[in-house]
Amino acid sequence: MSAPDPTSRTREELAAALGQDFDILRPLGSGSVATVFLAREKALSRLVAIKVMDRRTAADETTRRRFEREARAAASLSDHPNVAGVHRFGQLPDDSPFIVMRFVKGRTMEERLTAEGRLPLDEALGALRDVTAALVQAHSKGIVHRDLRPNNVLWEEDTGRALLTDFGIAALLATGGTEVTRLTAMGELIGDPSHMSPEQLRDEDVTEMSDIYGLGVLGYELLTGDGPYIATTRADRIKAHLTAEPRDLTELRPDVPAAVADLLRRCLAREPKYRPSAGDVLRVLDAARSPGGLQGDATGGAGQLHETPDLQTLLRRKVPQVVLITGAVGYFFTEVVNNFRDAEMLRSSSYPAAWVAMITAVLISAIIAWFHGEQGRQRAPAVEYVLLGVVGVAGVVLSAWIYLAG
Repeated sequence: MSAPDPTSRTREELAAALGQDFDILRPLGSGSVATVFLAREKALSRLVAIKVMDRRTAADETTRRRFEREARAAASLSDHPNVAGVHRFGQLPDDSPFIVMRFVKGRTMEERLTAEGRLPLDEALGALRDVTAALVQAHSKGIVHRDLRPNNVLWEEDTGRALLTDFGIAALLATGGTEVTRLTAMGELIGDPSHMSPEQLRDEDVTEMSDIYGLGVLGYELLTGDGPYIATTRADRIKAHLTAEPRDLTELRPDVPAAVADLLRRCLAREPKYRPSAGDVLRVLDAARSPGGLQGDATGGAGQLHETPDLQTLLRRKVPQVVLITGAVGYFFTEVVNNFRDAEMLRSSSYPAAWVAMITAVLISAIIAWFHGEQGRQRAPAVEYVLLGVVGVAGVVLSAWIYLAG
């Protein structure tokens, strides 16, 4: 006599526990941790997805706490249109936890990529924008997803929207006095190494910037159907995340705006401090998808110019540091010129001319820092050459005119 199907048994128990509120319709799928059922909520006559943890898995305290954390994290974001929110959390009679979630009619992005290959440009940028919008909301609440990959992004057929789901390993940051509990053992990799940030692979502290790295990997996959690195084995993928430079996205897909390619490259910076915030990413993607936005931009600089030059961005690109150093050296130079002028070894107009030269040098250093201050390979856009040429020529001409006219 064959053993009873554990899925059928769970369905019966679920129906017994929720029968007054829900009609359990059919299983939607199952994995190593949980089974998902389609159900109809009687009071509101709406379809929902009910995710039930496997009873054997529920016996593991750490896994159980991750499951409960998913419920709390997703429930706090339920009002966002790009999050598959949670309506209810409970337990079956055998103490197996379950989550009642929003039902999304559609497929995962992983299923779409497997069936269709890379997405059309506008759809890929739209999906990336939707996921970023969800991250902006999550990060504002101190929630880090930590497992951004196509299988955790749902595509809704009716609206064409992308929804972020599966906060099962999300970490709540220490905000508002909330104590963070580490749910991973030392050396344990939680998630898919193909989409992990270098700091996750090194078992270092995980912050919002880890999600930004995952967003960069996701962007490459949606736009090219492949990842940012050439790697086939698990070991090769881990090594690539730790040491390799991402492939040139504009070569892999020429119709991608250069500003978006630059944005995703910056998302993949190995050091978290060099990555843009979710808000910065969202602004560039919104500009790329707006009429007359970044499409067709071949300079590579539009994305950088559209990015809001807030203090975090300036510090990341080392603009203040470079300007201070250049200004200090320039001031020392002007004082040397002033001493020579006082000793009547230089004409009187040499001092103001030196100040013009110093200001010109500071402006040039700021421009170079803005376009090249981040770590990693960067290309010089045409607008940089224009700015350097205008500032340099103007500085030389003005300085020479002051010196000769004095």
